[in-house]
Amino acid sequence: MAARIILHIGVQKSGTTFLQHVLQANADALVKAGVRYPVSPDWARGKRTVANHEWASYGLLGTEFPWVSHDRASEETSSWQTLLDDVKSRPGTALLSAEALSVIRTPAIHRLLDALGADEVEVVITARSLGWALPSLWQQHIRNGRSVSFERYLTGLAAEREKGRDHIETDRSAHLWRAFHLGGLAQRWSDAGATRVSVVTTPGKPPHLLWQRFAEAIGLPSFAEPPTMPTDRAHTGLTAPETLVLSSMNAAIRQTSWSGQNADLIRQAVTARFQSRAKRGNKVAAPPQWQDRLAEWAEEDLATLQNTPAHIVGDLEDLRYAQSTESTAPPTHEEIAQAGAEAALALAAMALQETRIQRNVRRLRHRLTT
Repeated sequence: MAARIILHIGVQKSGTTFLQHVLQANADALVKAGVRYPVSPDWARGKRTVANHEWASYGLLGTEFPWVSHDRASEETSSWQTLLDDVKSRPGTALLSAEALSVIRTPAIHRLLDALGADEVEVVITARSLGWALPSLWQQHIRNGRSVSFERYLTGLAAEREKGRDHIETDRSAHLWRAFHLGGLAQRWSDAGATRVSVVTTPGKPPHLLWQRFAEAIGLPSFAEPPTMPTDRAHTGLTAPETLVLSSMNAAIRQTSWSGQNADLIRQAVTARFQSRAKRGNKVAAPPQWQDRLAEWAEEDLATLQNTPAHIVGDLEDLRYAQSTESTAPPTHEEIAQAGAEAALALAAMALQETRIQRNVRRLRHRLTT
């Protein structure tokens, strides 16, 4: 079995998808370098475009993830067993990547480590500044169908954080701070038995810098320049005006009788239309009245992190909130109107395509019956 297992546990919005694409594209070269990135069963079923091990982990930890139901966990039981058998069937070093593992509590960490049964389990955490991560998380929240304002979103996070460390560590619903309070995250995994915890910092750009630091963290500094690097961006977020338009659309959709699947198709079409534009407006940024609070949170987390056994790869300055570098100009009415017009065009294109499909179906039925 693998004597050494490396768990890349995120966190979300820190370039995890980019790293997973690099790992997938260079799987053969990694094996030659001594590290295997196992194929997860859900890739073989053609269900995923991003090569990671999150879904398989549902089969072991199930409803420990707040968004996973009992039925969903049952669907992945065999996926986890297949992945585990794969890891245990081959010697050397295995690397698993699942950013969702950053939210699990201590008992679930013990379950995972016991199931893996390796002599060494190292944990790698990739991280960015809260000042970048929280706006990105909010726009992702909107992309997933929500309509809460950024102000209310941050107010909820503040209330959760103020409940204290014990609440964050034990309450299932406090999963966001369980991941993004980096000091607590590193200490939790270290206390649970990880043989080494590394925190890889990233300023976001250039992306190859993140890979170089990640390669160092997993013990492959000579692999800092892999043969294949993705040329496209793994994730393209929404800008501030686009997020406001989609948020309003989500609120309106909830007033209709459309099914969840139809709503998802609408959001996908609108998001794709947004991302095809050349001029899209400013990125989502923290409201001015929240910037001091985010800076305080970042400093608190850095102080805690530096008192853990975690090995830092990169520059701790990457994790500070640099307010001076952030464009905080709110979206203009014109930018919001332009985004709204693009959303309307996306919906019109969907309706036109549906009309064409229905027309072709009628023609086919007519031919079959005459």
